[in-house]
Amino acid sequence: MSRTKTVPNVNWLPGLRPRKILLAVMPYEGEVRDKVTDKFYKNSAVKYMPLGVLSIAACIPDCYEVKVLDAASRGLTLEETINEIEAFAPDVLGLSVVTYRAWSMVQILKRCSAPVKVVGGPHATKSSAYIIEQGADAVFIDDAEVTFPKWLANGCPKGVFDGGQADLNALPLPARHLLDKKDYYIEHNDDLLFDVGRLRLPVFTSKGCPFSCIYCDVQQKTFNFKSPERVAEEFADLVEYGATSIHILDDAFNIRKNRVVGISQVLAERGIDIDWSARGTVEVREEVIAELAAAGCKRLHVGIESLDDKVLQNLKKAQRYKHIETFANHCAKHGIDILGYFIMGSPGETEAYRQKLPEMIADLGIRIPYFNILSPLAETPYYSQLLKEGRFERDHWDDFSREPVKDFIMPDVRPQEERAMLESTIVDYVSYFKRRDMHVFAA
Repeated sequence: MSRTKTVPNVNWLPGLRPRKILLAVMPYEGEVRDKVTDKFYKNSAVKYMPLGVLSIAACIPDCYEVKVLDAASRGLTLEETINEIEAFAPDVLGLSVVTYRAWSMVQILKRCSAPVKVVGGPHATKSSAYIIEQGADAVFIDDAEVTFPKWLANGCPKGVFDGGQADLNALPLPARHLLDKKDYYIEHNDDLLFDVGRLRLPVFTSKGCPFSCIYCDVQQKTFNFKSPERVAEEFADLVEYGATSIHILDDAFNIRKNRVVGISQVLAERGIDIDWSARGTVEVREEVIAELAAAGCKRLHVGIESLDDKVLQNLKKAQRYKHIETFANHCAKHGIDILGYFIMGSPGETEAYRQKLPEMIADLGIRIPYFNILSPLAETPYYSQLLKEGRFERDHWDDFSREPVKDFIMPDVRPQEERAMLESTIVDYVSYFKRRDMHVFAA
């Protein structure tokens, strides 16, 4: 993949000031049909502000008129999304894209009349050449908070621009004011486990994960993080904005002990009192759990994946059952709930294990289990492994990226009977935990 950075400038709309910029998140319509997650976990109340787009918007100079369109959270159709874009009539249209929604990206690139169209987001990392062929004038890889404003100032040249990793402490806070927070109010329903009030907002305190789990599609392996003081500043800003709960959406929040302890201590010192939670990894250091609890952390959302050491080894997880048990004990002692992600259908998994799993989870005191089926997601080591083994006759994800189709379904290497069994097993698990009054919160 070429990462060209020098091409002739595009001379467009000379003398226009300010230039109008619209940054859009793709709608759900036509996205890849998810065969990973049971529908029970797809709760309509869960909506996250698009932090990547809002962070870029915050870096655009005031001489531009900027609009952010979160078509996904608002539940817009493709047609409604296009209509809103056309009504604003942007000079520059920027699309934030994940691979699952590449079909809607192509439709918007084809049908919208903006003079300049650009694409960023996770899908751009390995598909930039295809995206240019599909109608984008420019593609932004990795962090674009620095490269996008510079690109605007340079006259919007065509090409692919790799921003690398930005200094997260030097960036302004995300421009949340560009969205209507009412669009993110929680509509309560029977499948919500805990009451977090009406406005649960996300924050990133770090990016990237250094681990090599075979099922994971996190592309950034270098851990890039904010300081405790910067995290506390953003927490305070969210409280003032009206948040009733904050969820840290990091890939691996608790990688560095000193940073996590520092964040907890600064939050406590500044008296920031709010319900909050974080996505992280199995934590065996009790002092870390104790500091998190003292700072008000209520829940840890953790990829446990399996309670079988052989399966964990096959998934290339660093933890083993003894670590999970220690983690669960620490959380129980300090009053932190665990939302545990579990993967079904992993290499080495047995029927005997599946039969005893619900009881094992309950014995650990994990109140919120969340079950997925192992699937060859795009750009994962698991998918690459299956291709190398000849389990697929062609590279389906590359085909899809080259020519996205509506409602694409990734072929399964499992026999149909095995998939049906796994899906039925998860339905049984959900019933089991609901009977124990452990309603699952989709997160």
